[in-house]
Amino acid sequence: MRASLRLIRRILETETAYRLAQLRGLEGSDGNVLGIAWQQLDQGALAQMARRRPVPAYNRVRGVRADHVAALEPLLAWYRAAGVRAELETISAYCDANLVAELVRRGYFQSGFRVMLAGRPCQPPSALSLPVQKIASAAQLDAAWQAAAVAGTGAAPELQAQWRAALATGSSLYVRSTPGSAGAAILSIQDGIGYCAPAALAPTPHELDVAPLLRAIAEAAAAPLECLCVEADLCSGLHHQLLGLGFQVVFVRARWTSLEGLNLRAR
Repeated sequence: MRASLRLIRRILETETAYRLAQLRGLEGSDGNVLGIAWQQLDQGALAQMARRRPVPAYNRVRGVRADHVAALEPLLAWYRAAGVRAELETISAYCDANLVAELVRRGYFQSGFRVMLAGRPCQPPSALSLPVQKIASAAQLDAAWQAAAVAGTGAAPELQAQWRAALATGSSLYVRSTPGSAGAAILSIQDGIGYCAPAALAPTPHELDVAPLLRAIAEAAAAPLECLCVEADLCSGLHHQLLGLGFQVVFVRARWTSLEGLNLRAR
């Protein structure tokens, strides 16, 4: 699959729409106890904040491009005013020397890399027979959470809000049907582009359970999609497994973390 700028733009727009659905669900949950807020730079770039959950997963500027350099200062001032330190994410296809120089000047460094892979979905062997349940209603989701809670892996309220929001917007949730399992995957489709992501039905210390993800990919193969995209850590086991299923890397995502506040000790 050719990684054209048009395809990359459409993938980013699909992912952004999925993230917005999550944020709106969290904002409307329990009086917005997490302090959710966001600014949408455009259809493919999003700054998200959770004032009462100061961890990178909830406080990121996603899809930073070279033409966003002028927007960095107002955005970072917005985070500073809320007492939150933000992580930034750049996309390889939309990054240039000026953007990198500006991030370095502001004290950011590349702290991690992920890859977005895309392809026309194929059905992994025996994926449809995996012990995975497709969640199609809030009642089914509540039952899955109840089973997880009985096994001692109950989901936090924000996770419940995220998946309820996903179901309300037409996304599909897949969970392993084994009692007590916390493995899950989400499938969101917009304008012919599918976005499939590993998820967590509940907090778990175990390695990623790929069974729900493989089931989601198998079912996406039956949908009239231009392509399906899945993200993975660079050079991870999931990255190599997706390559074996025919997916190709369309861009690399770099995470930028501020040096400010890090506990750096001279050795």
